[in-house]
Amino acid sequence: MKSKTSEVLQIGTAADPVRLSFPVLDKPKAFQAGQEEKFGAAFLLDPSNKTHAALIAKLKSEIKKLALEAYDGKLPGDLKVCLTNNVNPDGTQKKAYSGYDGMYYLTANNGNRPVIVNRERNLLAYGDEGFPYAGCYVIGTITLWAQNNKFGKRINANLRGVQFVRDGESFGRPSINVEDEFEAIEDSDVRPAITSEDDIAF
Repeated sequence: MKSKTSEVLQIGTAADPVRLSFPVLDKPKAFQAGQEEKFGAAFLLDPSNKTHAALIAKLKSEIKKLALEAYDGKLPGDLKVCLTNNVNPDGTQKKAYSGYDGMYYLTANNGNRPVIVNRERNLLAYGDEGFPYAGCYVIGTITLWAQNNKFGKRINANLRGVQFVRDGESFGRPSINVEDEFEAIEDSDVRPAITSEDDIAF
């Protein structure tokens, strides 16, 4: 198999950013048993948005082009790709995650830490204001690359960077109303911890 990598591709624009899902931008983790720990994220693309629709078409074209170059002019029957339509042919959703209805999603990973910046292109660290979170709107940069190993034949996306654009409703919000079920705790309400010297009968 020839080793091929695409040009750098921008996912989203300032006017039409994409929504971020499942970000792993602070500490890397392994996504499958036996794999190295990586940083990663998924970008949600809305096919009803003209900018996103054009990007989806470009990504499909680049994926096909790269696969043909990498696999000697043939598309492997078992080829998997990093871009997925979340809608099945019968109209049902493949993944029932929040925000995925009717969307395409692009999954990108990197063994090295991707560059994270704010709107002014200033570097961000985890905990900084504007650090991307699941549900916010961003611009991503990736390259596509072809894989052929024990994990199969794939066209993967290498995550290069993420730029925070604007806030969005956070995914994974609590399923309960914490203000209804819990009270705020003052320091004066907290009793000292029990020690081994306390006489407690069980």
